[in-house]
Amino acid sequence: MCLLAALGLLAPRLILILLWVFSPLFVLAPFAGLPIPNPILPLLGVVFLPTTTLGVCFAQASFGGLSSFSGLLVVAIGLVIDAGLIGNGRGLAKR
Repeated sequence: MCLLAALGLLAPRLILILLWVFSPLFVLAPFAGLPIPNPILPLLGVVFLPTTTLGVCFAQASFGGLSSFSGLLVVAIGLVIDAGLIGNGRGLAKR
């Protein structure tokens, strides 16, 4: 059970790092027009919200960014997944 939980926490980070190594434009392009220097937000995304960061990168590459409903939906699903991983299922333990 612990191995499965560790895999769930490490898999999005590993995928994001591998994408950044082999296709840096895929990861850096969604954050290009922001006032924060370019590699800082993707690095924060790897540490804190990896699935949401993957969703933003995928939405930018496939749906033209967050301006479409499909792009927002992908990012929202990533955010829900990250919120579940960060919460560690504490809501179930209270019941």
